[in-house]
This record gives sequence, C-alpha cells and structure tokens, in this order.
Amino acid sequence: MVTTMIMQRMSVAMEYGVILKWLKKEGDKVKKGDAVVEIFGEKNEFELESPDDGIILKLLCDVNDEIPISEPIAFIGKEGENIPDIRPRKLNAAAQMQTAVVTPAVGTSVPKSESPRTKTQAVETRLPGGKIKASPRAKKKAKELDIDLTFVTGTGPEGRIVEKDVLAAKDAIPHGSILDDRKIRRTEPMTPLRRTIARRMTQSSQNPHITMITEIDMTEVAILREELNRRVEKTHGLRVSFNDIIVKAVADTLEKFPKFNATLSGNDLVLFDDINVGVAMATDQGLIVVTVRNANRKSITEIAIETKEKGKKAKNNELTPEELTGSTFTVSNLGPFQVDLFIPVINPPETAILALGQIKKQPVVIDDAIAVRSMMMASCAVDHRVLDGAPAGQFLSSLKDTLENPFMMKM
Repeated sequence: MVTTMIMQRMSVAMEYGVILKWLKKEGDKVKKGDAVVEIFGEKNEFELESPDDGIILKLLCDVNDEIPISEPIAFIGKEGENIPDIRPRKLNAAAQMQTAVVTPAVGTSVPKSESPRTKTQAVETRLPGGKIKASPRAKKKAKELDIDLTFVTGTGPEGRIVEKDVLAAKDAIPHGSILDDRKIRRTEPMTPLRRTIARRMTQSSQNPHITMITEIDMTEVAILREELNRRVEKTHGLRVSFNDIIVKAVADTLEKFPKFNATLSGNDLVLFDDINVGVAMATDQGLIVVTVRNANRKSITEIAIETKEKGKKAKNNELTPEELTGSTFTVSNLGPFQVDLFIPVINPPETAILALGQIKKQPVVIDDAIAVRSMMMASCAVDHRVLDGAPAGQFLSSLKDTLENPFMMKM
C-alpha cells in the first residue's frame, strides 16, 4: 500500500512550507521516522520525517516549491507499486512561470515588450465540475484585464473571488515597462523567510490602520535600568536593555486594555487571557518576531534573560515554532539603528503594534523651566476595524505614564 507523505503543519500559524533540500532521493529505502526533507515554515527550518517504512517511489516537489499544508509531497511504498495520479498545489508555480518569460543577462537592458499574461498565486478556486468561485463583477474585471482567475486568491466568503482580488492580482505583477532601458546587475530570488514576510505584510496592508504618536520621557527608566543592572550583572552575567523594561511596561498596560490583546475572527473579536508580547528582532535573513509568553507575569529580569537567550538562538537559526508563534501584541524597536520615529505595520493576526525610536537627550520644558531629559518617540498602529482613535490614544497615554513612572511597575 502506497503511503502519501504530506506537508505537515509545524506551528499554529504555518500555512505552507518551502522545500529547502531533499535528504532522500527516489529509490532510497526509508524507515518510519527517518528525515526525508528539510522545509522552511513560518520563519524557521525543520525536517519532515517518513510516515512509514518503504521506498521513496516519487518526489512530487522541487527545491524552492511553496506547498500548502496537507498537500502531498512524496509517495512511499513497495518497489513496483502503482503511484496515485495526484500532484500538489504549488503557491509559487505562477511566479516561476513569469520568471521564465524574461531572463536578462547581467549588464543588459530589458527589451520593450508586451506584459506577460498576469497570474498570481496558484490557489484552488474551482468547485466540483471545474466552475470558478468568483463573483460576476470579478469575472468581468478579469476578462478586461486578461487575468486567469485560476491563479487568483479569493478573499470573499468561502474563498470566493471578488473584484478587489482581481485588482490586487493586477497590481501584484510588475509590467515589463518598469525595467525598460534599465541595466540589470543581477537577479536574486527571495529567501523563504523574505517570502513569508512579504505574504504577512501584504495581508496586513489589506486592513485599515490608524497610528497614534507620542513622546515619552525615559529619564526615570534610565535610572531604573542602571539600578537593575548593578544587581543583574553580578547574578546573571547580562545587562537589562531599555527594550526589556518597555516589554514589561507594555504587558502591564495590556492588562488594562484587553482589546489591544486580541484578534479579529470573522465578525467576532477574540480577546486573549494570556499576554504574549512579540519582540521584533533583525537577523541576517530578515525580520523575525520571538514571543515572550505571559510577559505580564514575568519580572523585568526574567524578560531580559529570555530575550537574550532567544536573540542568540535567532542568530543560529535554532528557534522552535513555539518561540516564533503565539504573540498577541508586538513591540518593534529601531532605536539601536538611530531611527527617531517610524510607522509600523501590524503583525497579523494581531490588532496593534508599538514602534519605538532611539532615546536621545533633549531640552524640554518642565514647570516653565528648561531641563535636559532622555526622550523617545513612540507610535502605536491599531487595526481600525477593531479600535478607534480614542482608545488608541488612551493606550499610548497609559503606557507613557507607566514608563515615566517606572518605579511603580510590577518588577
């Protein structure tokens, strides 16, 4: 009996896996539990194991293929057994077709030509019998723009393709004229991590955001940090960062504003009991978000130890799925890169994100007198479907009050 090996879900948020490397080839003998393929899923690498003893009869995917969860990737069985006539859906199939249309040589310019037939992600959009699940307006627009609906992702009810999906597919494909008369140095394929980030950010951009901005006096936090480090360095051999203190302040503030610690599911707002703060970290491969679970129940020192450990694991690509998923609110700090202020993009499926700039000594007016204080700009972007400007302002004001009076925090 032939056993079908499928793309497995290695974390709750994982929707697809990228084939990185086949560890076995067709004809190889395998035992149940043997590593067969390396995949990339939800910002980390994993090995998928053979589900049964036998011989690798057929590998259904190539390296760099993006395969949705539960799709077949290989067949395992006895030598000579008949292989089912099944093929997996490949999310990047259309993109590969487009790449093959024009392959300019290094140092050459792209010739003027008609734009290639527009296609996007290869997502199943057919009902039994081959009928496309699309609205009449979507079908009309697709005909006008010469777009194949088979390769359009539907966002309507039950995956139905609506007009905005067709327009999004049109905008997602660059026209040949964009590169006309320009010399190409080289073409670099996007890494699996970068592809994941691209998908998540595209998903986020489809939702309406509003952003609140304020300036926070971090002078007292700086004093608290020095006091903590005098103890922490001796006992744990590490230093507490400003970000560790901010993560704790955010977690405590989220206890007062539960709608910021939530996600939108259909027409329901799901409020979480656990406060899991995602901490954005820059790596050589791209941006990742590690999760500090139950941050409101941890001390600043515990948060510091945890984030330092996960930072080291991130550099070595050793983070587990649990450490990369499950965040309910994200903190992104670009202060170390001398950024003063930026407008963040919400990390789906969360409802809000906090962005922080660098801390700088500046002259400020306090009680009609000028004083030099350590100031920081902060911006909070929220999903406008869930939250309005007033509660967003209240959240940011409460966080500002906590950070300007940090000795009142639960240490």
